[in-house]
Amino acid sequence: MITPSKQLVVRTTVSLAMHESLFLPLWWYSRGLLETAEWLLASVRGSVKFFGVDVWVKNLFVPMYGDASIPGRFISFGVRLSMVVVRGAGAAAWSVLAVVLLFAYVFVFPLVLFGFFAHLIGVLA
Repeated sequence: MITPSKQLVVRTTVSLAMHESLFLPLWWYSRGLLETAEWLLASVRGSVKFFGVDVWVKNLFVPMYGDASIPGRFISFGVRLSMVVVRGAGAAAWSVLAVVLLFAYVFVFPLVLFGFFAHLIGVLA
């Protein structure tokens, strides 16, 4: 026999589960999307700092090792320019990956729902 306290626990659990299930899509595409986009943007900014692109660009025309001769300036400019290109490519690659991850976040929820219901229909059939 089910006691009134057990009924209350079951009713509350089912009620909360229904509430959370109905509000999950709203949260996923509002606050969840905003938090994910902010995290990815911070990650892209961090990748620029990690690769040091800003430091290399800032020092592009500064001679390396204090060698102010004409060949020394050309060599240091070439080395720093190549480092800016390579490190910038790394930061750009991470930026592209971050955009792909954001699109994946947007499309994963409907795919999961479709897979869940397709599996459920397959199990029930």
